[in-house]
Amino acid sequence: MIRKCADEDISDEECKKVINPFYDNYHTFVEEYIMPEVIAFYIANSFNRNAMREASFLQHFNSAADMFNIVSNNYEKTKEKVIKLLKLKYALEIINEDPLDFKRIEY
Repeated sequence: MIRKCADEDISDEECKKVINPFYDNYHTFVEEYIMPEVIAFYIANSFNRNAMREASFLQHFNSAADMFNIVSNNYEKTKEKVIKLLKLKYALEIINEDPLDFKRIEY
């Protein structure tokens, strides 16, 4: 359904029942499915192209996550997914988090 534009502000009730749940659902989707993929790609791509500066995992994570302009509600869960993706998809195993360093996995 497309909501009609009106000249008045939306009510507090409409905001609570319609708008906030929409944004909550969107943020959950982005955090669950998109952020881990993008952050893993960002880290792997910068490492593989020799464009990675010496910094901690958290600093690289935050640099990539800043692009979303969404506060991550569960850093540990997202971090776990990123580490798994780095290993499985990009063959990079973290050997040190601060400063971040990898070893390549030979399959």
